[in-house]
Amino acid sequence: MRSTFVMFLFLLWCLSLAVQAGELKVDGFATLDINISNSQTAGVRHVISQPDVSYLGEPSFANSSIGLQLDWQSSSQLQWVAQAVLKERKEYKLDYLIQMAFARYTLTPNWQFRAGRTGLDLYMMTEYRDIGFAFNYGHPPTEFYAVVPHQNLDGIDVTYTYPFAQSVLNYKVFAGRSNAPIVSDDDFFWDVELESIYGMSLSLQSQNWLIRSNYTTTKAGNTNEQQGQLLSALQPIPDSIWPTRQALIESLQIKGKRFNYFTVGAMYDDSQWILQGELAYIDSHSEVLNHLKAGYMSVGTHWEDDTWLLTFSAAKSNNRVDPGPLLSTPQLDALYHGVIRHTNFYLIDQHTWSLSWRRDLTSTLAVKVQLDHTQANHLPSAFYLHKDLSTSKHDKYFQSLGLSLNWVF
Repeated sequence: MRSTFVMFLFLLWCLSLAVQAGELKVDGFATLDINISNSQTAGVRHVISQPDVSYLGEPSFANSSIGLQLDWQSSSQLQWVAQAVLKERKEYKLDYLIQMAFARYTLTPNWQFRAGRTGLDLYMMTEYRDIGFAFNYGHPPTEFYAVVPHQNLDGIDVTYTYPFAQSVLNYKVFAGRSNAPIVSDDDFFWDVELESIYGMSLSLQSQNWLIRSNYTTTKAGNTNEQQGQLLSALQPIPDSIWPTRQALIESLQIKGKRFNYFTVGAMYDDSQWILQGELAYIDSHSEVLNHLKAGYMSVGTHWEDDTWLLTFSAAKSNNRVDPGPLLSTPQLDALYHGVIRHTNFYLIDQHTWSLSWRRDLTSTLAVKVQLDHTQANHLPSAFYLHKDLSTSKHDKYFQSLGLSLNWVF
């Protein structure tokens, strides 16, 4: 609540100062997207904070959004930026609406400082993943971009730029905190807090190439109500009945556990051929999210106003499924399924082939179509919502089709 109030005051102050100065740059962007799927059991979505999904015969507009960005250059060295994005949410509040709100100070051409709410620099497309017009995909690869719901950082970052003869090297360090929701089955909602975020990224831009790497470490700042209930229910059970009980308790006590995120990516675009890919690895002191590997690789071409991309993306974790109690009773069985739902939330093993087409209708308007073919070797999955968790008959192969109109103004 405190960060929401601070962001709101910052936005109002930025607007009032800019209006008084008579120099305010306003930009906007919008995406109208419809997604259809042939899966009867896996509700397809592309971000794990989305509450609306697509089943067979039930199209989804959840990827549609509209945004506004305000820029005010108050001096030759100081710039104020605010960005708000309205899209499908389980809960609507100011903290989720404001994606960015920061001050940028350019000390020299080589040194730049930002303070406020900035993009959490985990991905190659961090700064523009909400702006559909800015990238060629129908949606960023799910297996890579949907794992972590956090998109922004409340804190500071420092960037040092070192120019070479035909390239530019950027080194960034950042620190802060972040909040983002996770939505799952049975109306599960968790506003996940990340504390003590520290990270660094290194990127090299050279002619047609962009190469970047990132290391970020953070701590879980909270748990959800259901985890607390499960912990209380596990405490009195004897180890003789449930030998792995203590390990499960340790996994569910996620608050204060440290998570580490590593990524490397590259992009080549010479206005005819496109190559783009990223790899990520997540480990932690909690088995809930540990040893998770994700990545994607795209190859494509520009042909006049058309862009075609073929993408392979995959994510896999090596979570161990707990064998459960040695006795079977209705109470123990219900507790076991509740525990497994939390400890194996990120038990993921799937890959997707995608074919994307983009046509630039004007300099500010583009239409995109993307067909995804997914093989999910483990369901239920954190990536989707599910109609019936009690069934063992899940669609492990399914297709989804996305059509979108993307506009900047």
